[in-house]
Amino acid sequence: MSRSLVISGGGSKGAFAVGVIKRLLKEYPNMEFDSYVGTSTGSLIAPLAAMGAYDLLEELYTTQKTEDIITKSNIGDRLNQHSIFDANPLWELIEQYYNDDNYQILQDSGKKIYLTTTCLQTSELVVFTNDLNPATPDNYEVRTWVSADHFRKAVMASACQPVFMPPIKVNKNVPGEANPNHQFVDGGVREYAGVEMAIDNGATEVFTILLSTGQKVIMDTEFKTIFPILQQTIDIFTEDVGKNDLIIPSQYNEALVYIDAVKNKMKKAGIDEAQVNEYFKIKGKENPFEDKLPIKFFTFRPKEPLGGGPGGLTFEAAEMKKMIAAGQKVTGEFIAAVNPGDITWA
Repeated sequence: MSRSLVISGGGSKGAFAVGVIKRLLKEYPNMEFDSYVGTSTGSLIAPLAAMGAYDLLEELYTTQKTEDIITKSNIGDRLNQHSIFDANPLWELIEQYYNDDNYQILQDSGKKIYLTTTCLQTSELVVFTNDLNPATPDNYEVRTWVSADHFRKAVMASACQPVFMPPIKVNKNVPGEANPNHQFVDGGVREYAGVEMAIDNGATEVFTILLSTGQKVIMDTEFKTIFPILQQTIDIFTEDVGKNDLIIPSQYNEALVYIDAVKNKMKKAGIDEAQVNEYFKIKGKENPFEDKLPIKFFTFRPKEPLGGGPGGLTFEAAEMKKMIAAGQKVTGEFIAAVNPGDITWA
């Protein structure tokens, strides 16, 4: 059994994920995850969670203000810049929370981390990881980071919403890098929640924390200026990407469950296992489901919109504490309802 924690994007809404993690660990202190997948704000959370630095994690999502993350300017003054906002404050936080000592703790933890980004030059989803032997599917690129600074730049890139925050040259100064000037932004442009990465790397239990409700939300606000229209458009796009992220793994798993049921039916009919497996082999074609077992999915998401402004770019301590409480409540309800036999909690 291999368990993965997947955390979606959502800016300050990441406080909800902190609440989920906090409640799970309170109830099951020995619960372990083998891998962590983070997108955008999830990339800030995942490494701290893997380190077991839960106090630092809660501090990060309850003490920061908007000006600690971004510096706002008049949009007209930034037309010739990389972004509407200056994200240097966020970079300073990343350097503080992921200093060289904490980076080494992360590397020594034995936990595998996967951080999603999007490359502007190639339009590809690029996953940065500490895994020395990661899965390498055809539909996204995988890069293993080589230093603390390389890791920090990957976190920063994953967290930077394009247009609002600047693209990051993650591979600049990496020895032997062929494309050091390629720019990377938020992985949420291509992958809202990295469930696929967890599955590709062997997870059989996937705990996914989503920071949107997944429900239709009708807003009464009239959008009158460019900035809120742009933020709302990106939110709509991200929500749509998120739906696809969940549909595809769900369909994949339904196929695995069906195939497993068919195999069991054949065995009960007296066909031995070797023959059963032979029926699922087609000459000249690779079986994408070979040796794959059904995956257990557990999803946590808010029941009501979390706030945090469009794109989750508003950071207010009181509001984020409410988000943490919402995450704890949803998790408490999950624990009360789940069949104990469905999860190995230790």
